[in-house]
Amino acid sequence: MKSIGDSILSAIIAFLVRVSFWPKVFFVDKAQQDLKLKEPSILVCNHRSHLDGPVLNTVFRKETIHSLAAKDRFEQKTFGFFLRHTNCIPIDRQKADTSWIYQSLQILNVQKENIAIYPEGRHAEPKKLLPFHSGVSLLAVMAKAPIVMVYMDSPHRFGRRTKLLVAPPYRIEIPPTGITADFAEEQTKLLQKKMEDLMNQFYSKIENS
Repeated sequence: MKSIGDSILSAIIAFLVRVSFWPKVFFVDKAQQDLKLKEPSILVCNHRSHLDGPVLNTVFRKETIHSLAAKDRFEQKTFGFFLRHTNCIPIDRQKADTSWIYQSLQILNVQKENIAIYPEGRHAEPKKLLPFHSGVSLLAVMAKAPIVMVYMDSPHRFGRRTKLLVAPPYRIEIPPTGITADFAEEQTKLLQKKMEDLMNQFYSKIENS
């Protein structure tokens, strides 16, 4: 549960994001025109800027979203302060860290709140996705939670409107054979293909609107 101080900090960040980037949201399914998540969900987003998390949290302002962030960022004095006070979960990129999965399961299934994941890691190349890591598929299956994919126009610049395209939620169904390494890899590739399709749709229909 957020402290009063954390809530005030989140409100200040949301205000600064709105006046700086005034984000605008588009939907693949126009009937979906609602930023209310119907149940605890896993938000999967592309990642080119440290500001992606604050923008995503501002857009889904009525929801509580816990974002995964690199553990080494928590060790930075200023940036680490913001991560620790804005519902972020550390993940160690240097070794096989599974603690974030158990924290995320607790958040999704017990706290009934949401997780945001950036499965490609942060990079600077426009109109490109890096290979996805498989942890998101494993989490979605273990939590039985829907995935909501978001493509975000990034990096963000002051006075330039940030645009986002949100896809309808979908679930990963567990096959009769159960969860195997091949199944997780197959679902991760499918997830990346869905994000590539969302990216292409963004640039063909949304970018200049």
